[in-house]
Amino acid sequence: MSVGIAWLLRQPGLGLALRAGRSGQERLIDFVQPTELVDPRPWLSGGELVLTTGLGLRDEEGGDYVRRLAEAGIAALGFGTGLSHEQIPPSVLEAADAAGLALLEVPYTTPFAAVSRAVTTRLAEQEYELVRRAADTQVRITRAALRGGVTAIVRELAVSTSASVVYVAERDDAVIAHPMPAPDLTEPIAEARRDGTGSVTLIRPGRTVTVQPVVHGGIVNGYLAVQADRPLQNVELVLIGHAVSLVTLELDKPRRLRNERNDLGSKVFDLLAAGLLDAGDALEYLADAVGRRNRVRVLRLSTPHSSEVRRHLDVVLDARRRPLYSREEGDELTVLLRGDDSISDVTAMLADLPTKHARPLRAGLSPAHRIAEVRQGLEQAEHALRTTDATCRIAEFDATHGTALLASPQVRSVLESVAASTVTVLAAYDRERGAQLVPSLRAFLEANGHWESAAAALDVHRHTLRGRIAKIEQLLDVDLGDARVRAELLLAVLIADAPTS
Repeated sequence: MSVGIAWLLRQPGLGLALRAGRSGQERLIDFVQPTELVDPRPWLSGGELVLTTGLGLRDEEGGDYVRRLAEAGIAALGFGTGLSHEQIPPSVLEAADAAGLALLEVPYTTPFAAVSRAVTTRLAEQEYELVRRAADTQVRITRAALRGGVTAIVRELAVSTSASVVYVAERDDAVIAHPMPAPDLTEPIAEARRDGTGSVTLIRPGRTVTVQPVVHGGIVNGYLAVQADRPLQNVELVLIGHAVSLVTLELDKPRRLRNERNDLGSKVFDLLAAGLLDAGDALEYLADAVGRRNRVRVLRLSTPHSSEVRRHLDVVLDARRRPLYSREEGDELTVLLRGDDSISDVTAMLADLPTKHARPLRAGLSPAHRIAEVRQGLEQAEHALRTTDATCRIAEFDATHGTALLASPQVRSVLESVAASTVTVLAAYDRERGAQLVPSLRAFLEANGHWESAAAALDVHRHTLRGRIAKIEQLLDVDLGDARVRAELLLAVLIADAPTS
């Protein structure tokens, strides 16, 4: 803020007159500095209206005195007459004209304090006007945000600051600018990205650019940049900060709405899984998570980082414009997926997990079900999860592969007891006698009792196999001609060979 010399000359009661240096009367006064020092340069910073009575200044020294003030970059010189000098010395007049320094005569009847008060009051009025204008502008920008979102915020800020304003989204580099076309802000935005979340201001001749990151939850969503052909005032910087806050709130609206939708859908999923909500009522809330033919799948994940994995899946599904309906129970996370999501889709969803989160994670995926069969899907996803190990961390339930029963902890416990009294006996006999009863039994059972196929698999004669099977029937006191006995023994052999989870 500053005061024009022409304005000061017009103030009634001061009686100021421009006596020399008319070419410099367009300069602006920042403040008033009375001084009687012959060389006040060490105490000047430029832009002052210096007031002096010329005390101690001889007439012949006037030229050097004016030249020193001009070198200091003052805005104007006010010379008080009627005290030390009845008139302004000719040397001062001549030097002021030569230097283009506006020279004002201050009459004896005008105290320097009156001049200083007039300038100070005007600066205060300007300060108030700027604050009032900033407050009005903040209201306009806020109203614009309510009506037109980020685009309206950018436009209102540009109009209010008479500058070019650009918002660049971090996610896809989408640009919103006013006025169009958008200025090239590649350099300052690249610098802001290198510096993390810090703001950047670049000042070049005839160009000032400030870039402010729009940050929410520690994540940079984009950058708001303002370019002007002059230095930006403090009030304008306040307006820019206000605009950044409004953009942050505007960008957070979809996130808050998504979080609320996810919370509601997750509660409905939980009630449905517990059998407390009818499938028809649940579908009304979960429709946006259902795939083609109204089918869903259940994904069951086991991980010590369930909260982090949930946040990761939220980002992945958000990018696909899909909700995240989930249940979190300690180290296990259950997610409702579309019926057309495949095991490959699940692998892709989890692909970008940080290594520390991905390494211990295991996941089981159910087949596609109607929404009314979610509880069955939960059980099947749990069975699939139990079949995973260090070499296969993501599994899909498939009853046709003969692994469904083995995935159940209750069934495994029973089968392990059966194996302890059957397969373990045969294995001990094999170790003591060098026999091959266990592999012979397995080949026979997997061939459904077909002698030729089982013998070929073992590369032995069928009579040799018949002898081994007879020995097995003797040791275990069983009849392998009974299909139910064969089925139970096959499961016992499989559970004995299966690695412990």
